[in-house]
Amino acid sequence: MVIAGGGPAGCAAALTLCRHTDLSVMLVEQTGYGEDKVGETLSPAVLPLLDYLGVGEHFRQGNFAPSHAFTAAWGDEHVSTRDFLFTGRGHGWHLDRARFDAGLANAARSFGTQLVLGKRLKQVQKQDDGWRVDLSDDVQVQCRYLIDASGRSAWLGRAVGARTVQDDRLVGISAYFSSSDLPVESSSLVEAIPAGWWYSAPLPDGRMVAVLMTDADLLQASNADRSAFWNEAMAQAPNTRERLGLRTVSGDLQVWPAHSQQLEPSCGNGWVAAGDAAAAFDPLSSMGIGYALTTGIHAARLAASSITQKQDDSEQRQAYADDVRRHVNEYQNLKRSYYSVETRYSDQPFWARRQTATAA
Repeated sequence: MVIAGGGPAGCAAALTLCRHTDLSVMLVEQTGYGEDKVGETLSPAVLPLLDYLGVGEHFRQGNFAPSHAFTAAWGDEHVSTRDFLFTGRGHGWHLDRARFDAGLANAARSFGTQLVLGKRLKQVQKQDDGWRVDLSDDVQVQCRYLIDASGRSAWLGRAVGARTVQDDRLVGISAYFSSSDLPVESSSLVEAIPAGWWYSAPLPDGRMVAVLMTDADLLQASNADRSAFWNEAMAQAPNTRERLGLRTVSGDLQVWPAHSQQLEPSCGNGWVAAGDAAAAFDPLSSMGIGYALTTGIHAARLAASSITQKQDDSEQRQAYADDVRRHVNEYQNLKRSYYSVETRYSDQPFWARRQTATAA
C-alpha cells in the first residue's frame, strides 16, 4: 500500500491500516516537516478521532496552546465570541501544524508504517497485480493499492484519470509575526473586510499568524505588489491590527491555495482519495483537519476491504463516493449561510460572487 502525502489524511490512513490490519504501508511525504505551515485551530470535537488512531494521549501531552474561544467581526464591526466552554467538550488548541503533522507521521512509523520523507511521486502505472509507483531519485515501488492524500493538488487521483472540479478562486496570503511579551487573548479571530476576510491566531511558540483570504484574481488585479495589497487590507481591519500590536512580520508573505474543489471520481479500482485530495473546503468552514482524519480512516477501511476480501468492491466504492458528495453538499449549504451574514460589502467583487451564489 502506498499513501501519497503525509498530512493528517495520509497519516490517519496509515495509522488505521497499521493498527488494524497486517498490510504493509508506505507513507510518502515530499517535505521533511521542517517548514512553517499555516496554523489552525483544532476543535475539541476532533479528540475522539485522535483517540481512535491511538495518538490522543500523545496529543494531549504535546503542549499546544489552548484555544478557549472563536471570535469574529462578521456582519458588523463588533467582535462576537463563541466560547468552547459551552460546547461541553472543553477547550480547543492552536496548532503548530508542522509539529502536529510530524507527530502524526512519527506515530504512524512507530506502528509499522514505512515513512519516506523528501521524495515525491513522479509516475504511476497500472499493472495486473496492482501498481508500479516511480518516486524521485529513481526509486520504484510495487503495491496493490494507492491512497491519494496529496492535498488540493490531488496529484495521484489526476494521474489515474480523475479530474478536479473547482468552485471558487480563494487564496490565503499568510505571514508570521514575531513573539512578544504583550498578552494576547487565546482565541482565533476572523474579521471581514471589502476584499475578503482576515484570520489570526496565536501560536504555541509565542508568535502569531495572520492570513488574508481573498480571490486570486483580485490580488492580481490590484495593480500593486503583494505587500501593498496586504497593507491596504490590514488598514481596513482594526480588530486584527489591534491584536497584532507592535509585532513585526518575520519572513516573506506566502500565498497558498484555499479554493473549494472536489475530485471526480473520488475513488476507483485500486485507489481512493482522502482529505483535501477528495474534497477541499473554504477554511471558514473549519472542516479541514477533522474531515482529513475522518476520510483518511474511511479510505484505509475501503483499501483494506478491497485487498483482503479479494472481490468486487464497487458497492463499497460507491458508498465512499456518495459520502464525499454528501459532505460537499452539506458544506456548500454551510458556506452559503456563512457568507450571507456579511452584507456590508455586497457591492465588492469578493462578496458579490458569494452572495450571488447564495441568492441563486
